Amino acid sequence: MGMLLPTMPRLDDATRTALTKIAQRPTSQQRHADRARWVLALDERSDESRSQVRAVAARFGISPTTVRKWANRVAEHGTDGLADAARSGRPRLYDDTAVRDLLTLATEEHPDVNALWTHAELARRMGDLNWGVTASWVSRTLAGLHLKVHLIRGWLHRRPDPDFAAKVSAVQAVIAGAADDPYPVLSLDEKTAFSVRTPICPDTRDRHGRTRREFEYVRAGTISWYGVQDVATGRVDMRRATGRMDSLAFTDLLQDLIEQHGAIFTLVMDNGSAHTSRHTTAWLAQHPGITVFHTPVHASWVNPIESVFGICARQLLRHGVFSGPDDCDDRVQAWVVDRNRVRRPVTFTWQLCA
Repeated sequence: MGMLLPTMPRLDDATRTALTKIAQRPTSQQRHADRARWVLALDERSDESRSQVRAVAARFGISPTTVRKWANRVAEHGTDGLADAARSGRPRLYDDTAVRDLLTLATEEHPDVNALWTHAELARRMGDLNWGVTASWVSRTLAGLHLKVHLIRGWLHRRPDPDFAAKVSAVQAVIAGAADDPYPVLSLDEKTAFSVRTPICPDTRDRHGRTRREFEYVRAGTISWYGVQDVATGRVDMRRATGRMDSLAFTDLLQDLIEQHGAIFTLVMDNGSAHTSRHTTAWLAQHPGITVFHTPVHASWVNPIESVFGICARQLLRHGVFSGPDDCDDRVQAWVVDRNRVRRPVTFTWQLCA
C-alpha cells in the first residue's frame, strides 16, 4: 500500500457520485465521509503523482500513506473499500445470543440462593442454558454493557417479557444499522412531570470551594418534554409539552416528525399507554411509512433517548436552580444546543451511555 497502483483508473461517474453522496450525507459515518473526501480530492487532480498525493495529504492534515491507502482501497473495491478491513485476532467464542441470554438472566430473574447476582452464579446459570461461559467472561461482558448486577432491582417487581431477547435484538440491529439507513431512525419518549424547585436561599460555598445548597425550597410548578433523538447522528430535540401528554398530543408530535423528516422513518419507543392506544395504533396504520420498534416490557433502558434524559438530569436538572418552568425550559434548550454541537452516534450498551 506504499504507492498508488500504476494502472489505477480514474473514478468512474457512478463511483464519483456515490462517494460524493457519502461525503455530503449527514448520516454517513464520519470516518467514511472523511475517506470519501480524500479520494475525491485526489481524483480532482490531473494525475495521482507523488506530489499530488502530498498536496491532498497537506490539505486534510493527514499522511500521504493514508491518502494512498484509501485511494487504492476504493480503486479495488469501490465504495465498499471505505469500510474498515476485518481485524485480526481471536474470534468470538459466544455470539450476541449468549449476551442477550445473560441480559435476560441478570435483569428478569432472581438468583436461586443469594440476594443478588454474582458473576460466578450467572456463569453457572448460563451453563444451565448450554452456554459454557466463565465468570471472567460474564464480568467482561457486563462491563462492556455498563451493567452492574449488584444494582439491579428490576426483577423484584417487573413481569418478564416472553419476547425480551427478540425485541432487544431487533432494537440493537436498528441502532447498529442507523448510519447506513437511507431514512432517519428516531428514538422517542416522554420526560414527564419534572418538579421545578427553587431554594429559599441562594447557594453558598464553604472554605474548600464546595457548593452548599439550602435544603428548603419552594415548588415552582412542573414541566414535561417529548425527547427525540436521531440515532445516526445523536442529535437531540427536547419539545416542551403544552398540555396533557395523551394519544392526541402524541400523534400531533408524530405529524410534526413527518413534516420534519419526511413520511418514511423508523421509530424506537416503549410501550407507554399513549404509544399503544387504539387512537395511536389507528393513526400509525394510516401512515405505513413509519416503522415502529417497541422496547421490551419494563425495559426502557433499551431506548436510547432514556440515556439522554439521564445525562441531562446529571448535568443540569438535578443541580440546577430555576426560577420557574419557563426558565427551566430555556436552560434545557440551551443544553440541547450545546450538546448538538458534537456528533454523538448512538452505541448500544446496557445504559446506552453517549
